[in-house]
Amino acid sequence: MSDTINYKPPPTIRDFIKDFRPGELFYDWIVGPVGSGKTTGIFFKLIYMAQQQAPSPVDGIRRSRAVVVRNTSTQLRDTTLKSWFTWFKDGQAGQWLATPKDFILRFGDVECEVQFRPLDTPDDIARVLSLEVTFAIIDEFVELPREIVDALSARCGRYPSAKDGGATNWGMWGSSNPSTEDNWWFDYLHNPGEEACLPPNANYFLQPSGFSDGAENTENLPGGRDYYTNQAKGKTEAWVKQFLEAEWGFSISGQPVVATFKADIHVAAPAKAPRFNRNLPMIIGFDPGIGGSAAILGQQDLHGRLLVLGELVQSGYGADRFVRELLKPYLRRRFPELDLKNVIIAPDPAAGNRTGGDEKTVVDILKRYFRVQIETNNRLPLRLNAIEHFTTRLVDLGPALVIDPKECPVLVRALKGGWRYALDRKRDIIKGAEPEKNAYSHPGDSFGYLCRYFHRQSEREERYSGYQKAFKPPLTWGGGYHAR
Repeated sequence: MSDTINYKPPPTIRDFIKDFRPGELFYDWIVGPVGSGKTTGIFFKLIYMAQQQAPSPVDGIRRSRAVVVRNTSTQLRDTTLKSWFTWFKDGQAGQWLATPKDFILRFGDVECEVQFRPLDTPDDIARVLSLEVTFAIIDEFVELPREIVDALSARCGRYPSAKDGGATNWGMWGSSNPSTEDNWWFDYLHNPGEEACLPPNANYFLQPSGFSDGAENTENLPGGRDYYTNQAKGKTEAWVKQFLEAEWGFSISGQPVVATFKADIHVAAPAKAPRFNRNLPMIIGFDPGIGGSAAILGQQDLHGRLLVLGELVQSGYGADRFVRELLKPYLRRRFPELDLKNVIIAPDPAAGNRTGGDEKTVVDILKRYFRVQIETNNRLPLRLNAIEHFTTRLVDLGPALVIDPKECPVLVRALKGGWRYALDRKRDIIKGAEPEKNAYSHPGDSFGYLCRYFHRQSEREERYSGYQKAFKPPLTWGGGYHAR
Protein backbone atom coordinates (compact mmCIF):
# COMPACT_ATOMS: atom_id res chain seq x y z
CA MET A 1 0.00 0.00 0.00
CA SER A 2 1.32 3.43 -0.86
CA ASP A 3 2.40 5.82 1.90
CA THR A 4 1.63 8.92 -0.15
CA ILE A 5 -0.48 11.78 1.15
CA ASN A 6 -3.50 10.54 -0.83
CA TYR A 7 -3.97 7.54 1.43
CA LYS A 8 -5.71 8.14 4.78
CA PRO A 9 -5.09 5.36 7.34
CA PRO A 10 -7.08 4.76 9.44
CA PRO A 11 -10.05 6.88 8.33
CA THR A 12 -13.42 7.43 9.91
CA ILE A 13 -16.74 8.24 8.32
CA ARG A 14 -16.39 11.75 9.77
CA ASP A 15 -13.04 12.24 8.01
CA PHE A 16 -14.60 11.12 4.74
CA ILE A 17 -17.65 13.38 5.08
CA LYS A 18 -15.66 16.53 5.70
CA ASP A 19 -12.93 15.97 3.12
CA PHE A 20 -12.97 18.12 -0.03
CA ARG A 21 -10.78 20.48 -2.08
CA PRO A 22 -12.21 24.02 -1.90
CA GLY A 23 -12.66 25.62 -5.30
CA GLU A 24 -11.56 22.66 -7.41
CA LEU A 25 -12.83 19.29 -8.61
CA PHE A 26 -12.25 16.66 -5.93
CA TYR A 27 -12.74 12.89 -5.62
CA ASP A 28 -13.30 10.90 -2.42
CA TRP A 29 -13.61 7.11 -2.34
CA ILE A 30 -14.39 5.07 0.76
CA VAL A 31 -14.07 1.27 0.98
CA GLY A 32 -14.96 -0.83 3.98
CA PRO A 33 -16.61 -4.00 5.30
CA VAL A 34 -20.34 -4.65 5.12
CA GLY A 35 -22.34 -2.77 7.73
CA SER A 36 -19.70 -0.09 8.32
CA GLY A 37 -21.94 2.89 7.50
CA LYS A 38 -20.47 3.69 4.08
CA THR A 39 -23.77 4.37 2.30
CA THR A 40 -24.95 6.62 5.12
CA GLY A 41 -21.61 8.39 4.89
CA ILE A 42 -21.99 9.27 1.21
CA PHE A 43 -25.44 10.78 1.90
CA PHE A 44 -24.31 12.87 4.86
CA LYS A 45 -21.32 14.05 2.87
CA LEU A 46 -23.88 15.51 0.47
CA ILE A 47 -25.53 17.35 3.37
CA TYR A 48 -22.15 18.74 4.40
CA MET A 49 -21.17 19.74 0.87
CA ALA A 50 -24.55 21.37 0.14
CA GLN A 51 -23.92 23.61 3.15
CA GLN A 52 -20.61 24.73 1.64
CA GLN A 53 -22.32 26.20 -1.43
CA ALA A 54 -22.39 30.00 -1.35
CA PRO A 55 -25.87 31.58 -1.08
CA SER A 56 -27.51 32.73 -4.31
CA PRO A 57 -26.99 36.47 -4.93
CA VAL A 58 -30.69 36.63 -5.84
CA ASP A 59 -32.51 35.12 -2.85
CA GLY A 60 -29.81 33.84 -0.47
CA ILE A 61 -30.64 30.15 -0.99
CA ARG A 62 -27.70 27.70 -1.18
CA ARG A 63 -28.66 25.78 -4.31
CA SER A 64 -26.90 22.65 -5.58
CA ARG A 65 -27.73 19.53 -7.57
CA ALA A 66 -26.43 15.99 -7.18
CA VAL A 67 -26.85 12.76 -9.10
CA VAL A 68 -26.71 9.47 -7.19
CA VAL A 69 -25.74 6.61 -9.51
CA ARG A 70 -26.12 2.84 -9.12
CA ASN A 71 -25.28 0.18 -11.65
CA THR A 72 -28.83 -1.14 -12.15
CA SER A 73 -32.36 0.10 -11.50
CA THR A 74 -33.04 -2.91 -9.24
CA GLN A 75 -30.02 -2.12 -7.07
CA LEU A 76 -30.98 1.55 -7.03
CA ARG A 77 -34.54 0.78 -5.90
CA ASP A 78 -33.84 -2.05 -3.44
CA THR A 79 -30.72 -0.72 -1.70
CA THR A 80 -29.72 2.88 -2.45
CA LEU A 81 -33.17 4.45 -2.26
CA LYS A 82 -34.18 2.41 0.79
CA SER A 83 -31.06 3.66 2.59
CA TRP A 84 -31.85 7.24 1.51
CA PHE A 85 -35.43 7.16 2.82
CA THR A 86 -34.22 5.78 6.15
CA TRP A 87 -32.74 9.21 6.80
CA PHE A 88 -34.61 11.59 4.51
CA LYS A 89 -38.39 11.19 4.66
CA ASP A 90 -40.70 12.48 1.97
CA GLY A 91 -42.59 15.47 3.40
CA GLN A 92 -40.09 15.96 6.24
CA ALA A 93 -36.64 16.41 4.71
CA GLY A 94 -38.07 17.47 1.36
CA GLN A 95 -40.24 16.39 -1.55
CA TRP A 96 -40.01 13.10 -3.46
CA LEU A 97 -40.83 13.18 -7.16
CA ALA A 98 -41.43 9.52 -8.01
CA THR A 99 -41.57 9.68 -11.80
CA PRO A 100 -38.17 11.27 -12.43
CA LYS A 101 -36.79 9.77 -9.17
CA ASP A 102 -35.76 13.17 -7.82
CA PHE A 103 -35.73 14.30 -4.19
CA ILE A 104 -35.81 18.06 -3.48
CA LEU A 105 -33.89 18.25 -0.21
CA ARG A 106 -34.58 21.33 1.92
CA PHE A 107 -33.17 22.34 5.30
CA GLY A 108 -32.24 25.77 6.65
CA ASP A 109 -31.13 27.92 3.71
CA VAL A 110 -30.15 24.82 1.67
CA GLU A 111 -31.99 23.46 -1.36
CA CYS A 112 -30.40 20.47 -3.09
CA GLU A 113 -31.97 18.59 -5.98
CA VAL A 114 -30.93 14.94 -5.67
CA GLN A 115 -31.40 12.84 -8.80
CA PHE A 116 -31.28 9.04 -8.53
CA ARG A 117 -30.27 7.34 -11.78
CA PRO A 118 -29.42 3.75 -12.87
CA LEU A 119 -27.01 2.75 -15.62
CA ASP A 120 -28.82 -0.30 -17.05
CA THR A 121 -28.91 0.67 -20.71
CA PRO A 122 -27.00 2.87 -23.16
CA ASP A 123 -29.92 5.34 -22.99
CA ASP A 124 -29.60 5.48 -19.18
CA ILE A 125 -25.89 6.17 -19.49
CA ALA A 126 -26.45 8.85 -22.14
CA ARG A 127 -28.98 10.62 -19.92
CA VAL A 128 -26.67 10.60 -16.90
CA LEU A 129 -23.76 11.86 -18.95
CA SER A 130 -25.80 14.81 -20.21
CA LEU A 131 -26.71 16.09 -16.73
CA GLU A 132 -25.45 19.35 -15.28
CA VAL A 133 -24.78 18.81 -11.59
CA THR A 134 -22.72 20.10 -8.71
CA PHE A 135 -21.88 16.68 -7.30
CA ALA A 136 -21.86 13.06 -8.50
CA ILE A 137 -22.23 10.21 -6.01
CA ILE A 138 -21.63 6.55 -6.86
CA ASP A 139 -23.03 3.79 -4.66
CA GLU A 140 -20.86 0.63 -5.04
CA PHE A 141 -18.46 2.41 -7.37
CA VAL A 142 -16.39 -0.72 -8.10
CA GLU A 143 -19.18 -1.87 -10.44
CA LEU A 144 -18.60 1.02 -12.88
CA PRO A 145 -16.04 1.10 -15.71
CA ARG A 146 -13.39 3.79 -15.95
CA GLU A 147 -14.94 5.43 -19.03
CA ILE A 148 -18.24 6.22 -17.27
CA VAL A 149 -16.52 7.53 -14.15
CA ASP A 150 -14.30 9.86 -16.18
CA ALA A 151 -17.23 11.12 -18.27
CA LEU A 152 -19.40 11.63 -15.19
CA SER A 153 -16.73 13.74 -13.50
CA ALA A 154 -16.93 16.16 -16.43
CA ARG A 155 -20.55 16.91 -15.50
CA CYS A 156 -19.64 18.12 -12.00
CA GLY A 157 -19.55 21.85 -11.20
CA ARG A 158 -22.01 22.78 -13.96
CA TYR A 159 -24.77 23.81 -11.56
CA PRO A 160 -25.67 26.45 -10.51
CA SER A 161 -24.92 28.52 -13.59
CA ALA A 162 -22.48 31.42 -13.50
CA LYS A 163 -25.31 33.99 -13.55
CA ASP A 164 -26.66 32.44 -10.34
CA GLY A 165 -23.25 32.57 -8.66
CA GLY A 166 -21.76 29.32 -9.98
CA ALA A 167 -20.64 26.29 -8.00
CA THR A 168 -18.58 27.07 -4.91
CA ASN A 169 -17.19 23.53 -4.57
CA TRP A 170 -17.79 20.53 -6.78
CA GLY A 171 -16.71 16.92 -7.03
CA MET A 172 -17.44 13.22 -7.03
CA TRP A 173 -17.43 10.62 -4.29
CA GLY A 174 -18.57 7.08 -3.66
CA SER A 175 -18.59 4.05 -1.40
CA SER A 176 -18.07 0.35 -1.96
CA ASN A 177 -17.15 -2.97 -0.48
CA PRO A 178 -13.73 -4.14 -1.70
CA SER A 179 -13.76 -5.82 -5.08
CA THR A 180 -11.03 -8.03 -6.52
CA GLU A 181 -7.49 -7.08 -7.47
CA ASP A 182 -8.18 -7.67 -11.15
CA ASN A 183 -10.73 -4.84 -11.09
CA TRP A 184 -9.30 -1.59 -12.53
CA TRP A 185 -10.25 0.22 -9.33
CA PHE A 186 -7.58 -1.63 -7.37
CA ASP A 187 -4.72 -0.13 -9.36
CA TYR A 188 -6.45 3.25 -9.47
CA LEU A 189 -6.78 3.45 -5.70
CA HIS A 190 -3.56 1.79 -4.61
CA ASN A 191 -0.98 3.41 -6.90
CA PRO A 192 -1.21 7.18 -6.36
CA GLY A 193 0.97 9.27 -8.61
CA GLU A 194 1.30 6.70 -11.37
CA GLU A 195 -0.16 7.28 -14.81
CA ALA A 196 -3.93 6.60 -15.00
CA CYS A 197 -4.11 6.09 -11.23
CA LEU A 198 -5.33 8.08 -8.22
CA PRO A 199 -4.79 11.78 -9.07
CA PRO A 200 -3.53 14.39 -6.56
CA ASN A 201 -7.04 15.84 -6.11
CA ALA A 202 -8.39 12.47 -4.91
CA ASN A 203 -8.40 10.70 -1.56
CA TYR A 204 -8.90 7.04 -0.73
CA PHE A 205 -10.36 6.01 2.64
CA LEU A 206 -10.03 2.36 3.65
CA GLN A 207 -12.04 1.57 6.77
CA PRO A 208 -10.74 -0.80 9.45
CA SER A 209 -11.59 -4.50 9.49
CA GLY A 210 -14.88 -5.41 11.14
CA PHE A 211 -12.88 -7.47 13.65
CA SER A 212 -10.55 -4.62 14.66
CA ASP A 213 -10.91 -2.31 17.66
CA GLY A 214 -11.46 0.56 15.22
CA ALA A 215 -14.44 -1.07 13.44
CA GLU A 216 -17.07 1.54 12.66
CA ASN A 217 -20.83 1.61 13.15
CA THR A 218 -20.86 -1.51 15.36
CA GLU A 219 -23.25 0.20 17.78
CA ASN A 220 -25.90 0.18 15.05
CA LEU A 221 -25.42 -3.44 13.95
CA PRO A 222 -27.46 -6.41 15.24
CA GLY A 223 -25.42 -8.00 17.99
CA GLY A 224 -23.08 -5.02 18.21
CA ARG A 225 -19.42 -6.03 17.96
CA ASP A 226 -20.45 -9.68 17.62
CA TYR A 227 -22.07 -8.90 14.25
CA TYR A 228 -18.92 -9.68 12.29
CA THR A 229 -18.13 -12.83 14.28
CA ASN A 230 -21.61 -14.15 13.55
CA GLN A 231 -21.35 -13.18 9.89
CA ALA A 232 -18.11 -15.13 9.53
CA LYS A 233 -19.68 -18.43 10.56
CA GLY A 234 -20.03 -20.79 7.62
CA LYS A 235 -18.35 -18.38 5.16
CA THR A 236 -15.23 -19.09 3.13
CA GLU A 237 -11.94 -17.51 4.17
CA ALA A 238 -11.90 -15.48 0.93
CA TRP A 239 -15.39 -14.08 1.60
CA VAL A 240 -14.52 -13.15 5.18
CA LYS A 241 -11.34 -11.36 4.15
CA GLN A 242 -13.07 -9.39 1.38
CA PHE A 243 -16.40 -8.45 2.96
CA LEU A 244 -15.67 -8.46 6.70
CA GLU A 245 -11.98 -7.56 6.89
CA ALA A 246 -12.13 -5.10 3.95
CA GLU A 247 -9.27 -6.73 2.03
CA TRP A 248 -9.30 -6.68 -1.75
CA GLY A 249 -9.70 -10.25 -2.88
CA PHE A 250 -9.31 -12.15 -6.10
CA SER A 251 -11.77 -13.57 -8.58
CA ILE A 252 -13.34 -16.86 -7.53
CA SER A 253 -14.15 -17.73 -11.14
CA GLY A 254 -11.22 -20.13 -11.29
CA GLN A 255 -8.92 -22.25 -9.14
CA PRO A 256 -5.44 -20.84 -8.39
CA VAL A 257 -2.65 -22.78 -10.08
CA VAL A 258 -0.50 -22.57 -6.93
CA ALA A 259 -2.81 -23.48 -4.08
CA THR A 260 0.10 -23.57 -1.62
CA PHE A 261 0.94 -19.89 -2.09
CA LYS A 262 -0.04 -17.78 0.93
CA ALA A 263 0.39 -14.04 0.50
CA ASP A 264 0.64 -13.38 4.25
CA ILE A 265 3.58 -15.82 4.42
CA HIS A 266 5.37 -15.50 1.09
CA VAL A 267 5.02 -11.76 0.41
CA ALA A 268 7.44 -9.68 2.47
CA ALA A 269 6.31 -6.70 4.51
CA PRO A 270 7.48 -3.47 2.80
CA ALA A 271 9.98 -2.79 5.58
CA LYS A 272 11.42 -6.31 5.25
CA ALA A 273 11.67 -6.58 1.47
CA PRO A 274 14.40 -9.01 0.32
CA ARG A 275 17.69 -7.42 -0.63
CA PHE A 276 19.86 -7.94 -3.68
CA ASN A 277 23.22 -9.62 -3.08
CA ARG A 278 25.90 -8.58 -5.58
CA ASN A 279 27.87 -11.76 -4.91
CA LEU A 280 25.10 -14.09 -6.04
CA PRO A 281 23.95 -14.72 -9.62
CA MET A 282 20.76 -13.04 -10.80
CA ILE A 283 18.43 -15.53 -12.46
CA ILE A 284 15.65 -14.39 -14.80
CA GLY A 285 12.75 -16.68 -15.61
CA PHE A 286 11.55 -15.56 -19.04
CA ASP A 287 8.40 -16.37 -21.01
CA PRO A 288 8.81 -14.63 -24.40
CA GLY A 289 6.22 -13.59 -26.96
CA ILE A 290 5.23 -10.58 -29.04
CA GLY A 291 1.63 -10.75 -27.84
CA GLY A 292 2.78 -10.81 -24.23
CA SER A 293 5.86 -11.69 -22.24
CA ALA A 294 7.20 -11.57 -18.71
CA ALA A 295 10.51 -11.77 -16.87
CA ILE A 296 10.73 -12.61 -13.16
CA LEU A 297 14.04 -11.88 -11.44
CA GLY A 298 15.38 -13.63 -8.36
CA GLN A 299 18.30 -15.00 -6.35
CA GLN A 300 18.68 -17.92 -3.98
CA ASP A 301 20.44 -16.89 -0.80
CA LEU A 302 22.80 -18.98 1.31
CA HIS A 303 19.91 -20.08 3.53
CA GLY A 304 18.11 -21.66 0.59
CA ARG A 305 15.45 -18.96 0.24
CA LEU A 306 14.24 -17.92 -3.19
CA LEU A 307 14.17 -14.12 -3.14
CA VAL A 308 12.00 -12.68 -5.92
CA LEU A 309 13.30 -9.17 -6.51
CA GLY A 310 11.66 -7.80 -9.65
CA GLU A 311 9.40 -8.29 -12.64
CA LEU A 312 8.93 -6.97 -16.15
CA VAL A 313 5.55 -7.61 -17.78
CA GLN A 314 4.94 -6.24 -21.26
CA SER A 315 3.42 -6.80 -24.69
CA GLY A 316 4.54 -5.91 -28.21
CA TYR A 317 8.26 -6.53 -27.60
CA GLY A 318 10.44 -8.96 -29.50
CA ALA A 319 13.33 -10.52 -27.58
CA ASP A 320 16.03 -8.14 -28.84
CA ARG A 321 13.98 -5.02 -28.24
CA PHE A 322 12.93 -6.32 -24.82
CA VAL A 323 16.55 -6.75 -23.73
CA ARG A 324 17.78 -3.42 -25.12
CA GLU A 325 14.88 -1.17 -24.15
CA LEU A 326 13.51 -2.77 -20.99
CA LEU A 327 15.66 -5.41 -19.33
CA LYS A 328 19.12 -3.81 -19.42
CA PRO A 329 17.85 -0.35 -18.33
CA TYR A 330 15.87 -2.00 -15.53
CA LEU A 331 18.89 -3.93 -14.30
CA ARG A 332 21.05 -0.78 -14.30
CA ARG A 333 18.45 1.19 -12.37
CA ARG A 334 17.28 -1.50 -9.95
CA PHE A 335 20.62 -3.24 -9.34
CA PRO A 336 23.43 -0.74 -10.09
CA GLU A 337 26.06 -3.01 -8.49
CA LEU A 338 25.08 -6.03 -10.57
CA ASP A 339 27.77 -7.45 -12.88
CA LEU A 340 25.90 -8.44 -16.04
CA LYS A 341 28.21 -11.46 -16.32
CA ASN A 342 26.35 -12.81 -13.29
CA VAL A 343 22.98 -12.70 -15.06
CA ILE A 344 21.52 -16.00 -16.25
CA ILE A 345 18.28 -16.24 -18.21
CA ALA A 346 16.16 -19.37 -17.83
CA PRO A 347 13.61 -19.12 -20.67
CA ASP A 348 10.73 -21.23 -21.85
CA PRO A 349 12.33 -24.20 -23.66
CA ALA A 350 10.18 -23.33 -26.68
CA ALA A 351 12.38 -20.23 -27.04
CA GLY A 352 14.96 -22.53 -28.62
CA ASN A 353 12.69 -23.28 -31.59
CA ARG A 354 13.29 -21.41 -34.81
CA THR A 355 10.48 -19.24 -36.09
CA GLY A 356 9.08 -19.61 -39.58
CA GLY A 357 10.29 -16.21 -40.81
CA ASP A 358 13.66 -16.03 -39.06
CA GLU A 359 16.48 -18.52 -38.67
CA LYS A 360 17.37 -17.00 -35.29
CA THR A 361 15.76 -18.30 -32.14
CA VAL A 362 14.92 -16.29 -29.04
CA VAL A 363 17.74 -18.12 -27.29
CA ASP A 364 20.20 -17.01 -29.99
CA ILE A 365 19.19 -13.41 -29.36
CA LEU A 366 19.41 -13.69 -25.58
CA LYS A 367 22.89 -15.23 -25.80
CA ARG A 368 24.20 -12.03 -27.39
CA TYR A 369 23.71 -10.30 -24.06
CA PHE A 370 23.58 -12.87 -21.24
CA ARG A 371 24.27 -16.44 -20.27
CA VAL A 372 21.31 -18.71 -21.02
CA GLN A 373 20.42 -22.05 -19.46
CA ILE A 374 17.53 -23.79 -21.13
CA GLU A 375 15.70 -26.95 -20.11
CA THR A 376 14.74 -29.81 -22.39
CA ASN A 377 10.99 -29.40 -21.88
CA ASN A 378 8.44 -27.02 -20.36
CA ARG A 379 5.95 -29.45 -18.88
CA LEU A 380 3.70 -27.77 -16.33
CA PRO A 381 4.05 -30.51 -13.65
CA LEU A 382 7.81 -29.93 -13.51
CA ARG A 383 7.31 -26.22 -12.95
CA LEU A 384 4.60 -26.70 -10.34
CA ASN A 385 6.77 -29.18 -8.49
CA ALA A 386 9.56 -26.59 -8.48
CA ILE A 387 7.25 -23.82 -7.27
CA GLU A 388 5.92 -25.98 -4.44
CA HIS A 389 9.48 -26.87 -3.47
CA PHE A 390 9.66 -23.25 -2.25
CA THR A 391 6.06 -22.53 -1.20
CA THR A 392 5.85 -25.56 1.10
CA ARG A 393 9.22 -25.32 2.85
CA LEU A 394 10.69 -23.43 5.77
CA VAL A 395 14.38 -22.70 6.25
CA ASP A 396 16.20 -21.37 9.29
CA LEU A 397 15.14 -17.79 8.47
CA GLY A 398 11.52 -18.59 7.69
CA PRO A 399 9.62 -19.26 4.45
CA ALA A 400 11.68 -20.57 1.54
CA LEU A 401 9.92 -18.11 -0.80
CA VAL A 402 10.06 -14.35 -0.23
CA ILE A 403 8.62 -11.88 -2.76
CA ASP A 404 9.16 -8.13 -2.86
CA PRO A 405 5.59 -6.74 -3.10
CA LYS A 406 6.58 -3.31 -4.38
CA GLU A 407 8.67 -4.66 -7.25
CA CYS A 408 6.46 -7.66 -8.12
CA PRO A 409 2.79 -6.58 -7.89
CA VAL A 410 1.65 -8.49 -10.98
CA LEU A 411 3.32 -11.72 -9.87
CA VAL A 412 1.71 -11.45 -6.44
CA ARG A 413 -1.68 -11.04 -8.07
CA ALA A 414 -0.98 -13.95 -10.37
CA LEU A 415 -0.15 -16.25 -7.46
CA LYS A 416 -3.14 -15.08 -5.44
CA GLY A 417 -5.45 -16.38 -8.12
CA GLY A 418 -5.00 -14.46 -11.34
CA TRP A 419 -3.01 -17.40 -12.71
CA ARG A 420 -5.77 -19.98 -12.53
CA TYR A 421 -7.52 -22.95 -14.01
CA ALA A 422 -10.91 -22.22 -15.51
CA LEU A 423 -13.78 -23.85 -13.62
CA ASP A 424 -16.94 -25.42 -14.90
CA ARG A 425 -19.25 -23.79 -12.37
CA LYS A 426 -22.14 -26.14 -13.03
CA ARG A 427 -20.13 -29.30 -12.38
CA ASP A 428 -17.58 -27.64 -10.09
CA ILE A 429 -14.63 -29.15 -11.94
CA ILE A 430 -11.56 -27.75 -13.67
CA LYS A 431 -11.79 -27.20 -17.41
CA GLY A 432 -8.71 -28.65 -19.10
CA ALA A 433 -5.25 -29.50 -17.80
CA GLU A 434 -3.65 -26.12 -18.52
CA PRO A 435 -4.26 -22.72 -16.85
CA GLU A 436 -6.50 -20.32 -18.71
CA LYS A 437 -4.81 -17.72 -20.88
CA ASN A 438 -5.11 -14.27 -19.33
CA ALA A 439 -3.00 -11.31 -18.20
CA TYR A 440 -1.32 -13.42 -15.50
CA SER A 441 -0.31 -16.42 -17.64
CA HIS A 442 3.09 -15.05 -18.67
CA PRO A 443 4.14 -13.93 -15.15
CA GLY A 444 3.04 -17.30 -13.75
CA ASP A 445 4.95 -19.25 -16.38
CA SER A 446 8.06 -17.09 -15.94
CA PHE A 447 7.97 -17.65 -12.20
CA GLY A 448 7.81 -21.37 -12.89
CA TYR A 449 10.96 -21.20 -15.04
CA LEU A 450 12.73 -19.25 -12.28
CA CYS A 451 11.78 -21.80 -9.62
CA ARG A 452 12.68 -24.68 -11.92
CA TYR A 453 16.20 -23.31 -12.41
CA PHE A 454 16.95 -23.37 -8.68
CA HIS A 455 15.07 -26.58 -8.06
CA ARG A 456 17.20 -28.36 -10.66
CA GLN A 457 20.32 -27.18 -8.84
CA SER A 458 18.97 -28.71 -5.62
CA GLU A 459 18.13 -31.96 -7.38
CA ARG A 460 21.65 -32.18 -8.81
CA GLU A 461 23.23 -31.53 -5.42
CA GLU A 462 21.10 -34.23 -3.83
CA ARG A 463 21.87 -36.64 -6.66
CA TYR A 464 25.63 -36.15 -6.86
CA SER A 465 26.78 -34.97 -3.45
CA GLY A 466 24.15 -36.05 -0.99
CA TYR A 467 24.18 -39.76 -1.77
CA GLN A 468 27.09 -42.20 -2.24
CA LYS A 469 26.92 -45.91 -2.96
CA ALA A 470 28.47 -48.18 -0.33
CA PHE A 471 31.65 -50.00 -1.42
CA LYS A 472 31.10 -53.62 -2.48
CA PRO A 473 34.18 -55.84 -2.90
CA PRO A 474 34.41 -58.31 -5.79
CA LEU A 475 32.57 -61.57 -5.19
CA THR A 476 35.82 -63.59 -5.47
CA TRP A 477 39.54 -62.89 -5.50
CA GLY A 478 40.31 -65.73 -7.86
CA GLY A 479 40.13 -66.18 -11.56
CA GLY A 480 41.14 -62.85 -12.99
CA TYR A 481 43.53 -61.82 -10.27
CA HIS A 482 47.21 -62.92 -10.28
CA ALA A 483 50.00 -62.01 -7.91
CA ARG A 484 53.30 -61.38 -9.62
